[in-house]
Amino acid sequence: MRHLVTAISLLILTTSACLAQFGSIKGTIKDGKNNEAIIGATVQVVGTTAPLGSVTDVEGNFEIQKVPAGSYKVQISYVSYQTKDIENVRVEADKSTLITTALVEDNKTLQEVVVKGQRQTNTEVSVITEIKQVQQIAVGISAQQIQRTQDRDASAVIRRVPGISIFDDRFIVVRGLNERYNTVLLNDIITPSTEVDTKSFSFDLIPSSAIDRMLVFKSASADLPGDVSGGAIKIYTKTIPDGNSFSVNFSAGYRAGTTFNSATSHQGGALEFLGIENGTRTLPNNFPNRRGVILNAKSPSIIQKFQNLPDYYAPKQINVSPDWRAGINFSRRFYVRDMEVTNTSYINYSFSRINNSVSQNRYNFAGEKTELMNDQLLQENARLGIMSNWAFILNPKNKIEFRNLFNQMGNRETVLRGGGNIENNLDYNNGAFRYEARSIYSGQLSGTHELTEKSKLRWIGGAGYTYRNEPDFRRYTSTRQTGTNDPFQINLQQFESPTLQQAARFYSRLGEIVGTGTVSFEQMIGTKKEDAEQQAKLNVGTYVEYKDRKYSARWFGIVNPNRVGDEILTQTPEQFFQNSNLASDKVYYTEGTNFDDKYAAQNLLAAGYASLYWPITERLNATVGFRGEYNRQQLQGFERGGGIEVNVDRPVFTPLPSVNLTYKFNEQHALRAAYSTTVNRPEFRELSPSTYYDFNFDVSRKGNPNLVNATIQNYDFRYEFYPSKSELITLSLFNKTFKNPIEAAIFYNGSTVAFTVANAKKAYARGVELEVRKALSNPENATFLSKMLVTLNASVITSDVKTNVTSGSSDRYLQGQSPYLVNAGLFYNDDERGFQVNALYNVIGKRIFIIGDNVISANIFEMPRNVIDLNIIKTIGKRLELRASIQDLLNQPFRLYQDTNRDNKIDTKTDGLYQKYRRGTYSMIGLRYTL
Repeated sequence: MRHLVTAISLLILTTSACLAQFGSIKGTIKDGKNNEAIIGATVQVVGTTAPLGSVTDVEGNFEIQKVPAGSYKVQISYVSYQTKDIENVRVEADKSTLITTALVEDNKTLQEVVVKGQRQTNTEVSVITEIKQVQQIAVGISAQQIQRTQDRDASAVIRRVPGISIFDDRFIVVRGLNERYNTVLLNDIITPSTEVDTKSFSFDLIPSSAIDRMLVFKSASADLPGDVSGGAIKIYTKTIPDGNSFSVNFSAGYRAGTTFNSATSHQGGALEFLGIENGTRTLPNNFPNRRGVILNAKSPSIIQKFQNLPDYYAPKQINVSPDWRAGINFSRRFYVRDMEVTNTSYINYSFSRINNSVSQNRYNFAGEKTELMNDQLLQENARLGIMSNWAFILNPKNKIEFRNLFNQMGNRETVLRGGGNIENNLDYNNGAFRYEARSIYSGQLSGTHELTEKSKLRWIGGAGYTYRNEPDFRRYTSTRQTGTNDPFQINLQQFESPTLQQAARFYSRLGEIVGTGTVSFEQMIGTKKEDAEQQAKLNVGTYVEYKDRKYSARWFGIVNPNRVGDEILTQTPEQFFQNSNLASDKVYYTEGTNFDDKYAAQNLLAAGYASLYWPITERLNATVGFRGEYNRQQLQGFERGGGIEVNVDRPVFTPLPSVNLTYKFNEQHALRAAYSTTVNRPEFRELSPSTYYDFNFDVSRKGNPNLVNATIQNYDFRYEFYPSKSELITLSLFNKTFKNPIEAAIFYNGSTVAFTVANAKKAYARGVELEVRKALSNPENATFLSKMLVTLNASVITSDVKTNVTSGSSDRYLQGQSPYLVNAGLFYNDDERGFQVNALYNVIGKRIFIIGDNVISANIFEMPRNVIDLNIIKTIGKRLELRASIQDLLNQPFRLYQDTNRDNKIDTKTDGLYQKYRRGTYSMIGLRYTL
């Protein structure tokens, strides 16, 4: 903690040098002949210590911020136009100097033009241009559009991309395929999984202010990882800023049903407001080992050890205050001798709460309700994020970048459960107190080198670390006969063998390190062409990644071998869990840790690839590639009960061919077609037999060491229309054929129900996608309409799965796949008045949440919910920006329904409600101040 505070202090002190008297230069550059806007003209301030400049946008506008007060020469240049110098441009502190001028065409013949500089990548125009130039079928979103939506993090940003939806507010679904079929790359390096149970990346870790652009590649190519059956999501964080800047932001949030209401939380550590577990909940280092507890559970010394642990039952009533978020963003550009150095850094902190009333029901094979649970769930989330990206521009041909991203997250959950068991006529009074802290670091050192005019070399070395600590997860159950006013009785085992559900304390830790290295080389073939699309290129490279994970858990439960009576068991939880009830002749703790409560795992991925881009004609080009991946997945663990050793060792080489074709009718119209083979591998946790009890769903979760890799054949076809440089309309068709798809499933072992994973036999998914990004303007150029932009993303998908079960089953949808997705947005932007308004809409069709076991449980579906967000941004003066938003305006419920009549359809009147809750409409107001 001390080092963290020191680092933050140094970063803040560094920015103090930026605080001087600054103004800005802005204006419009047009063609002197036809008065049309010139897009991409370079505007540079001559005579400053560090380079200051900008590039004109689609309307010919530009703005150069943070210009020190003084008098300068401004130089405006563009290819095929005469360079124009404007002398004695006076810049005053806190004021904007306006330049409106025109360029004249240069009639001289141009022999060769070489432009060296940093390409602007974070605007809508640049992202659409990149989408047009890449050979794969891709979609994306720019920082410019992110600013309009006011999305807080990458999970919200990615919703705006066509064919994309988010599960559990963090995990991405591409083309209706769940998170396991998608790969996330952060600055071209595969990110480590942030969850122990699923292959996924928590997009909510990256603040939207740190994003330069996001691209989703929906067709594979040789340079992309082989595990991209749904899509490869590339997140690029900001590295090279336009100039020096420093800003602070603060926002407060109100959630209906939570903020200013009373809620039940529980006691925790002093640093949990920072997402840090400071040892309050952690099991002491001198705590007796497993054998010592088992053999001496009744001894006074062991009982004393448990009495010294933090209070088991420690709820507290709180009045929920508003959520709040704060951040500091700054950037610098300076020179060290002849080398330009840039830095972009962010420090973000947030603390939020959500209090939900969750209704759950369970059903038997006949579809009869057997159990109901009414939960009051309070979640308190703290996040501290730090990003610092550096670039060292050695010369126009050589650049080194060093990127760092760190997130510390903490989640405190308090659950109080009512309801009961209908079959056994029992009422419930249960509870759980859980805390989870996660630390995630990703660092990358990369270099880009232009060896010659026709060859380029790029390399990246990456290191990642994930640490997850879940200390002292406490849960208890108590029951009484339905229809009585008897006191609830604490449920305990009557012998020295505790269960995870009853009066248990659970501790777990997971650590994973990742090392990555990649090298790519691009060589132009033949004579260098002015038109890059007519230049043949050969691209070869290699990718190596090594992961090492260690997971361990330890847990204890209170047992009742002495058969103590109601005088103790019918006490309230507050009374029962007092230390005075722990004694050798009363109730006491014993060890519950089993053989399967730990595992170790390693994964080596080594890949080599080659691809050839070949312009067959002026309109038709092809990229043919081959990628070979050698993957060795290893896991060492033990089976529950008997301790039978589980040793997974799977070295597999997978050939992955790909072809991408593009036919351009002209600059506005194009057709793309693609074919590829991809692979989907199990995650470590999915192979482990380790069991984890999920209190919220009241189920155990366990892996399946018998899982095998899935392989997928992908076919894509897309028509593209670009009405202008910032607009697009695309229509896509796709088909995917799966062999051995991996799906989430229910497992019943004769006594308990568990969530697990399993292979189906075959499956396919077929779909149609439409994306529209269009500015509204009528022939009369109405002022209001000319400032509006509409976006529409819609997908319709169908799928079918051939199961391995030969009796009692039928074909069904692919688990996690939605039959349709719709994202729509309406944006109004008035630059002159500094005013923006936008409305956003999102819905996904019902999808299978988990596959039933055809023994006692049927398929469970997640139902659609319509989401509308409203955002307003108002600029006040030159420094202050006011932001307001209303998210999830309709506040429709999250619903899971079980197909209790097993017709593979959901009728909310006849099928069973499995889970239901509302998050509450969320309102936020914030300020951003730029120094």
